[in-house]
Amino acid sequence: MPALHPSTSLLDALVGAFAASGVDPRAWALGFARAIPAVTLVPALGLSAVPAQTRLTLGLALGLCIAPALAGEVRGGGPFLLALAREAFVGLPVALLASLSIYVAAMAGGLVDDLRGGRESVTLPALPEQLPPVAALFALLASIAFLETGCAARVAASLASPVLSARFSWPSVAQAFAGSIEVAFAIAAPLAVASVLLEAASALIARAASPAFVGPVLAPLKSVALLGVLALVFERIAELLAIVSRAY
Repeated sequence: MPALHPSTSLLDALVGAFAASGVDPRAWALGFARAIPAVTLVPALGLSAVPAQTRLTLGLALGLCIAPALAGEVRGGGPFLLALAREAFVGLPVALLASLSIYVAAMAGGLVDDLRGGRESVTLPALPEQLPPVAALFALLASIAFLETGCAARVAASLASPVLSARFSWPSVAQAFAGSIEVAFAIAAPLAVASVLLEAASALIARAASPAFVGPVLAPLKSVALLGVLALVFERIAELLAIVSRAY
């Protein structure tokens, strides 16, 4: 009776598949560690709206794409856990810059909500926190622009670079975060100008009208008028959000 050969374990099968395809499992792990910040922090990739298994699969897929570029890191020696932490730290600036356009859009929308006096909030699983309605709308628009303009592919290409460019250095990230406030104000500028004009007009009307109940009536009308202005310039704001997404 011929001897029975022991069955191949799943781990051995995976190692054999990696060896056949020329992918080092340790390089894949390093690529996965570098992709973790992007999968975790970028709202356009789903956040809590996507099941954890899907995000894990996305991170593994990105890690597999990044693995060939990190083969040299495996041969560099040193503690492997330290190498994993280093790659996660390297991928963090890419994730922060990739998510910045969405947070800029949310800041611009929050400014519009403040101008119209909105106090309500919206909770969406694709957003990291509760946001007022216009802020949530702008953040969703920026997320769509992020996906439609190929930003996800650019993030993967940036992570696959063995040595990230100076654009992803920490001073560049700090400078981009400081400039994001100006960008948010630029997006909300038409609504800010309209709010000033509406405020001046309502003050003149309230001063000219003698009844005391005119002021409480004008306040909601100003909010409605500001939303009307938003509807008129909405297409331009969406185009600007797409440009901002490509810039980051």
